[in-house]
Amino acid sequence: MSFYKINFFPIYFNIGKNHTKGSYYEVNDQNDYKGKVFVVYDVPAYFNVNNASKPNGLSLLESTQYPGFLIELDKFKNVEDYLQSTFGRNSRMKMRKYSNRLDTCFDISTKMFFGTIDEKEYDLIFEYFMMLLNRRFSDKQISNNNMHPSEWNFYKEVAYPLIIEKKASLFVVFDNKTPIAITYNYHIDDIVIDAITVFDINYVKFNLGYLNNLKLIEWCFENNIKKLDFSKGYFDYKKRLCSKEYDFNYHILYDSNSIKAKIIAYFAYTFYEFKSYLRKKEINTKLHKITFLLNNKKTEKVDYEIVTLDVLPDTNSLTELYLDSKTNSPLNKIVNDFLYGISKHRSEIKIYSVDNQNNLFIISSEFLTQKVLLK
Repeated sequence: MSFYKINFFPIYFNIGKNHTKGSYYEVNDQNDYKGKVFVVYDVPAYFNVNNASKPNGLSLLESTQYPGFLIELDKFKNVEDYLQSTFGRNSRMKMRKYSNRLDTCFDISTKMFFGTIDEKEYDLIFEYFMMLLNRRFSDKQISNNNMHPSEWNFYKEVAYPLIIEKKASLFVVFDNKTPIAITYNYHIDDIVIDAITVFDINYVKFNLGYLNNLKLIEWCFENNIKKLDFSKGYFDYKKRLCSKEYDFNYHILYDSNSIKAKIIAYFAYTFYEFKSYLRKKEINTKLHKITFLLNNKKTEKVDYEIVTLDVLPDTNSLTELYLDSKTNSPLNKIVNDFLYGISKHRSEIKIYSVDNQNNLFIISSEFLTQKVLLK
C-alpha cells in the first residue's frame, strides 16, 4: 500500500483514500513509521487484517464509519438456492414477473467488461454512466459525491487500466445497444466489490434496480465468485439482498513513542468519530439535499395527465415520434410505464405529438390508446 503526505504534519493517507471501496494491508517491521501517523480508509471488518506482527511502538486506533453488506455466495449452491434462501415465494414470483416483462418489452442483454474493453465503447459507457447518475439523483433531488468532477475523473482515469488487468469490471445491462444499468466493480481474488451502481429511472416500473443486481449475482455464480460485496452505505436493497452485515473501519496507525504522532492520531480519531456521529444523525443526507438545492435552480418535477381514448385520433393531425433514450424527457418514463401495463414489445406501439400542441402526445397500441398532457 502506498501513502501520500499533505501539509506539514507527519500524517500519511493511503492513495485512493475512500475511493478504493475496500483496503487490505499487512504491517511488517521494515516500514519506516518513526514519528508518523498513517490513515488507511475503508477496511472491511471481514478482511481480517492481521496487525499481530506489527513492530513494538506502532499502535492502532479503529474508527467505525459505515455499515457494509455482502452476499456470501459460497454458502449457496447456485442462484436458485440463493433466491430460495433469501426471498419468500411471493417475492420470487414478483421478480420473475418483472424479469419476464422487461425481456418482453425490450431487447435486453447483459455484458461484463472484464479483462478487455474497446476504448471508444469504454468512453461511451462512462458517458451514459454519468448521464444515468445525473438523472437518478436529480429525481431524488440530492447531490452525490461520485458526480463531483474530481471524483468522477478519478474513477474514469483508473477504471480502464484496472479492467484490462482484471482488477475491475463494468457490468452493463443494455436495451438494444443503449446502457440502462451500469455497475462499476473492483475484483480482489474471488471477491467482487460493487463500487458504483445506477439504473435508468425511466425503467423503474420494471424494478430494474433489483433485476440489475440479480443479473450480476448470476454472473458471480457462473464465475465462481465467493463474495459479492455491496460496499459501504445503507440502502434498502443492500439490506434485502445481503447475507452478512459488517463494518467499514478507518485504521489509524501511529508511533506511540512519539508524543506528536500520538496527539495527531487521537485528533484524527476524534474527527472521524464525530463524522460518524453526524452520519448516524443523517446530517450528511440533509447536507446533500441542501447542496442540490443550492446548485440546481429547477427542482420541480414535471406533472402530467393521462386519459384513455376509445380510438386513435385522425393521424393527419399527428406526427410520429421516435424517442431518444438520451433525452431526459418525462415522456420516456410514461412510454415505459405504458409498455409495462400492456406487456408488449416496444416495436408494437406508436408515439405521436399532436400538431400545434407542444405538450400533448398520443401513445397507441392494438390494445390501448392514451392521451398524455405534460403540464
